[in-house]
Amino acid sequence: AISISLPEPLTDREIEIAKLAAEGMRNKEIAATLFLSERTVSNRLYTIFQKLNIDRRSELVDFLNK
Repeated sequence: AISISLPEPLTDREIEIAKLAAEGMRNKEIAATLFLSERTVSNRLYTIFQKLNIDRRSELVDFLNK
């Protein structure tokens, strides 16, 4: 049997962070906007990239436009 892994759904907060990153905001700006630490934003982006199986911010735009 062939197993197809679908992307794990993003949490509301991850979607929020992904949208801001896709708009070109830097981690520091996202952190200030959402009242988070830069490290939290960095960790969340890492998780988002893992869940979506992507490796660059530009790919977030493609995902969010689906």
